[in-house]
Amino acid sequence: MAAAVNPLKSLRDEATCSICLSFFKDPVSLDCRHNFCRACISQCWEESDADISCPQCRETFSQRTLRSNRPLANVVEIAKQLTFQAAAGEDLCKVHQEPFKLFCSQDQILLCVICRESQGHRAHTVVPIEEAAQSYKVGNCCAV
Repeated sequence: MAAAVNPLKSLRDEATCSICLSFFKDPVSLDCRHNFCRACISQCWEESDADISCPQCRETFSQRTLRSNRPLANVVEIAKQLTFQAAAGEDLCKVHQEPFKLFCSQDQILLCVICRESQGHRAHTVVPIEEAAQSYKVGNCCAV
C-alpha cells in the first residue's frame, strides 16, 4: 500500500532550494532546468575551481546563465502562506519553516531536523522533544 502523500509537505519540498534547504529566495533556473536561490548558486560557483555545473545533476555549462523564475517565486510565496496557516498553534523554525522536533541540551533551545545538521549544533547532545520534556518533568516533579 502506498504511503499517504502530504500535499503541503510536497509543496514545501518543491519550493525549497536543495543548497540552503530553505524556501527559495530570488529563484533562478539553470540550462538543465534545476532551480536554486540566486545567492546559493552564485556562491556555489564562486567556491568551485572546476567547470560550472549544476549541483543537482552535475551537467556542465560553458557559461553562467541564470534565468529568473518568477512563476516559482510566486509558488514559494503561496507555499509560505499555506505553511504558516497550517502551523497555526504549532511553532515552526523561522529559518526552515519546519516543526521543532528536537531539543539541544547545550544551548537549551528547540531545533528542527535541518538545524540539527548545522555546524552550530552538529557536535551537541540533541534529544527528541518528548524525551527532553519527560526528563524535565521527572527532574522537576517535586519542586515547589
